[in-house]
Amino acid sequence: MEYSIKKENCPVSETVLETISEQPVDLDLSLPDYCPDIERILKCRMCPCITSKSITGDRLDIDGITQISLFYLDSKKQTIRLCEHSSPFSCSVNIKNSRPDMISCIRLRTDYLNCRAVSPRRLDIHGAFSVISGIYAKGERSYCSSVEGDDIQQRLRTEPLSILSGTGQQQFSISEVLDIGQGKGSPESILRSELSFRLDDSRVIDDKMMLKGDAVLRILYITDIETGAQDHMSFTIPVSQIIDVTGISDTTENDISVDILNYNVTLKSEFDESSTLITLDAHLIATVFAYSQQDVTVIEDVYSTDYELDCERTSVPVTRLLNICDLTTVLKDEIRTGDSGLTKVIDLWCEGISSIVSVDSSRPVIKGKINCCLLAMDSNNIPFCCEKAIDFNIQPDCGDIRGTLSSRTEPAVTSMSYRITGDNSIEIKADLRLRAALYETCICTAVTSVQAQDDKKRQKDDTAAMTIYYADEGESLWDIARSYCTSVDALKQENDLSEDIVQSRGMILIPM
Repeated sequence: MEYSIKKENCPVSETVLETISEQPVDLDLSLPDYCPDIERILKCRMCPCITSKSITGDRLDIDGITQISLFYLDSKKQTIRLCEHSSPFSCSVNIKNSRPDMISCIRLRTDYLNCRAVSPRRLDIHGAFSVISGIYAKGERSYCSSVEGDDIQQRLRTEPLSILSGTGQQQFSISEVLDIGQGKGSPESILRSELSFRLDDSRVIDDKMMLKGDAVLRILYITDIETGAQDHMSFTIPVSQIIDVTGISDTTENDISVDILNYNVTLKSEFDESSTLITLDAHLIATVFAYSQQDVTVIEDVYSTDYELDCERTSVPVTRLLNICDLTTVLKDEIRTGDSGLTKVIDLWCEGISSIVSVDSSRPVIKGKINCCLLAMDSNNIPFCCEKAIDFNIQPDCGDIRGTLSSRTEPAVTSMSYRITGDNSIEIKADLRLRAALYETCICTAVTSVQAQDDKKRQKDDTAAMTIYYADEGESLWDIARSYCTSVDALKQENDLSEDIVQSRGMILIPM
């Protein structure tokens, strides 16, 4: 005899694919004619960016550009020079279980970069970066919630589940003409630029989400190419964008990320030497996962008071969104610059942030590093560059973790400052903002099918109406009831018990 099992179907977020593809960078690069010879390399940077991504059928195609920026001292004037080189890259990822509603989240990570001057005009560059691809879709998972049968006793387990109510992803652009202003000097060339996005507010309107934030552009530029004089400028650009997210509402919890795909900063002074204008063209992408919370019930165990049973069990993952954190912390450290001394700071910035999520004593911990880069002048007024990695450790408030923890994190350094503390030391301070969506997945062993062995009836003692059992502290009423072919509710009622576990050693009456 096979029993009827009731099932519940719930929409969930399914990971279709997560993969990492390494992209090598090997260049034998010669300086352009307009660049002076290299006296000493200060720093070589690699900045890969995405120009386009698309899912076609069962394939994810990614195209991008790898930007190599070389900061060096020239052989004549000992001033900072910049040489840039761009090369395209592309990669494809095969998708085994393709679906029409998939969303791709792509992240680029620089793994390593080595740069060597073979001659005053030739460079040998070797490095690699990783394309980290995640493809997600709205799926449906079935949970067995109860078994029907007069002789059936079942133990149910209720777990909180995050139901995926809706998803949305949209690319958008920023195009601005920005004015450095008078008194700062006309820019002759840009040494370094950095664009970041700061999400400040989000609001749901019907099946749409309104995002508001700021795009922050920081530049280090040269005002006199002959002397190498530099200056800084920072621009804050208000941004608002509406994203279509079918299924989102005022009650959903929303995992939001805004990533910069690529950007370009151009000087207007290329056409007008006195111009203080620059143009910014940037492409960004916003991704939204909207969740609703619901309890799901699974059959943890089952037995019959009349028959032996054949049961099938399986491992059922139950994932819930624990918390969406928006945390800030201040990181401080000291950089020792060596015996050459330190007289002036030209630029200070963060280049590369790594983070991992783990569990320490049942509590979530997000650990990582930021890489601080310092461009400065030594006691002989010669530029130099050095770096320092600073560790961070943040504990979000999510309660105890029972299952496996995962996250989507967006760490960003919002500002940096410094204080020269000696002839060869500088104290740096970085304001770190960490947005993180933390997920917990619990694995439940659940019953999926139940069938009675009709030829194997359970043996019961019908000679007495009641049996006495001496229970030890900590014993489960479920195990006792199963052994005597009765129910947990009958044991509780007969012995005036409220807990599922025996609280103290003693006698228990078992109705037969």
